[in-house]
Amino acid sequence: MEFKKVTIIAIELNEKNFVSFVKSGDVLVDFWAAWCAPCQKMTPILLACEQALPQLSVGRLNVDDYPQWTKKLQVQGLPTLLLFQNGEPVARVSGFQPKSRLLDYLQHRLGREQHA
Repeated sequence: MEFKKVTIIAIELNEKNFVSFVKSGDVLVDFWAAWCAPCQKMTPILLACEQALPQLSVGRLNVDDYPQWTKKLQVQGLPTLLLFQNGEPVARVSGFQPKSRLLDYLQHRLGREQHA
Protein backbone atom coordinates (compact mmCIF):
# COMPACT_ATOMS: atom_id res chain seq x y z
CA MET A 1 0.00 0.00 0.00
CA GLU A 2 1.30 3.43 -0.93
CA PHE A 3 0.66 6.54 1.13
CA LYS A 4 0.78 10.02 -0.24
CA LYS A 5 1.80 12.83 2.10
CA VAL A 6 -0.31 15.94 1.73
CA THR A 7 1.10 19.27 2.79
CA ILE A 8 -1.10 22.31 3.06
CA ILE A 9 0.74 25.43 2.04
CA ALA A 10 -0.44 29.02 2.07
CA ILE A 11 -0.50 30.63 -1.35
CA GLU A 12 2.20 33.23 -1.94
CA LEU A 13 0.35 36.32 -3.10
CA ASN A 14 1.64 38.91 -5.52
CA GLU A 15 0.45 41.80 -7.65
CA LYS A 16 -1.02 39.46 -10.27
CA ASN A 17 -3.01 37.06 -8.10
CA PHE A 18 -4.03 39.12 -5.04
CA VAL A 19 -7.39 40.43 -6.29
CA SER A 20 -8.58 37.13 -7.76
CA PHE A 21 -7.48 35.25 -4.62
CA VAL A 22 -9.37 37.46 -2.17
CA LYS A 23 -12.50 37.20 -4.35
CA SER A 24 -12.39 33.40 -4.27
CA GLY A 25 -14.43 32.91 -1.07
CA ASP A 26 -13.37 32.78 2.58
CA VAL A 27 -9.75 33.92 2.50
CA LEU A 28 -7.27 34.85 5.22
CA VAL A 29 -4.35 37.00 4.08
CA ASP A 30 -1.22 37.10 6.21
CA PHE A 31 0.75 40.33 5.78
CA TRP A 32 4.29 39.40 6.78
CA ALA A 33 8.00 40.15 6.32
CA ALA A 34 11.07 37.92 6.45
CA TRP A 35 12.64 40.05 9.21
CA CYS A 36 9.53 39.82 11.44
CA ALA A 37 10.03 37.10 14.09
CA PRO A 38 6.35 36.99 15.17
CA CYS A 39 5.41 36.57 11.49
CA GLN A 40 7.62 33.49 11.27
CA LYS A 41 6.01 32.06 14.41
CA MET A 42 2.55 32.54 12.87
CA THR A 43 3.24 30.41 9.79
CA PRO A 44 2.58 26.96 11.35
CA ILE A 45 -0.45 28.37 13.18
CA LEU A 46 -1.93 29.67 9.94
CA LEU A 47 -1.36 26.36 8.22
CA ALA A 48 -3.03 24.52 11.12
CA CYS A 49 -6.04 26.86 10.87
CA GLU A 50 -6.26 26.25 7.14
CA GLN A 51 -6.22 22.51 7.74
CA ALA A 52 -8.87 22.74 10.50
CA LEU A 53 -11.16 24.97 8.42
CA PRO A 54 -11.46 23.41 4.95
CA GLN A 55 -13.57 26.30 3.64
CA LEU A 56 -10.75 28.75 4.43
CA SER A 57 -7.88 29.51 2.06
CA VAL A 58 -4.75 31.17 3.43
CA GLY A 59 -2.49 33.45 1.43
CA ARG A 60 0.67 35.31 2.41
CA LEU A 61 1.74 38.72 1.13
CA ASN A 62 5.28 39.94 1.76
CA VAL A 63 4.93 43.61 2.71
CA ASP A 64 8.46 44.43 1.59
CA ASP A 65 7.71 43.19 -1.92
CA TYR A 66 4.23 44.72 -2.24
CA PRO A 67 4.02 47.89 -0.11
CA GLN A 68 1.17 49.25 -2.23
CA TRP A 69 -1.21 46.65 -0.73
CA THR A 70 -0.18 47.47 2.83
CA LYS A 71 -0.89 51.13 2.18
CA LYS A 72 -4.19 50.49 0.39
CA LEU A 73 -5.45 48.15 3.15
CA GLN A 74 -3.96 50.27 5.97
CA VAL A 75 -1.73 47.54 7.36
CA GLN A 76 0.40 49.27 9.98
CA GLY A 77 1.90 46.47 12.08
CA LEU A 78 3.11 42.94 11.54
CA PRO A 79 1.86 40.36 11.47
CA THR A 80 -1.57 41.51 10.33
CA LEU A 81 -4.23 39.07 9.21
CA LEU A 82 -7.17 40.20 7.09
CA LEU A 83 -10.17 37.96 6.58
CA PHE A 84 -11.87 38.47 3.21
CA GLN A 85 -15.24 37.12 2.18
CA ASN A 86 -15.92 37.35 -1.55
CA GLY A 87 -13.39 40.15 -2.01
CA GLU A 88 -14.38 42.30 0.95
CA PRO A 89 -12.26 42.62 4.10
CA VAL A 90 -14.53 41.68 7.01
CA ALA A 91 -12.12 41.27 9.93
CA ARG A 92 -8.60 42.24 10.98
CA VAL A 93 -6.26 40.74 13.56
CA SER A 94 -2.91 42.33 14.39
CA GLY A 95 0.00 40.83 16.26
CA PHE A 96 0.92 37.27 17.16
CA GLN A 97 -2.07 35.04 17.97
CA PRO A 98 -1.91 31.63 19.67
CA LYS A 99 -3.45 28.83 17.62
CA SER A 100 -6.44 28.25 19.91
CA ARG A 101 -7.37 31.94 19.99
CA LEU A 102 -7.03 32.41 16.23
CA LEU A 103 -8.92 29.23 15.41
CA ASP A 104 -11.79 30.16 17.76
CA TYR A 105 -11.91 33.65 16.27
CA LEU A 106 -11.98 32.37 12.69
CA GLN A 107 -14.66 29.78 13.47
CA HIS A 108 -16.80 32.53 15.00
CA ARG A 109 -16.22 34.94 12.09
CA LEU A 110 -16.93 32.27 9.49
CA GLY A 111 -20.07 31.26 11.37
CA ARG A 112 -19.34 27.58 11.06
CA GLU A 113 -18.22 25.46 13.97
CA GLN A 114 -15.92 22.60 13.04
CA HIS A 115 -16.22 19.37 15.01
CA ALA A 116 -13.44 16.79 15.04
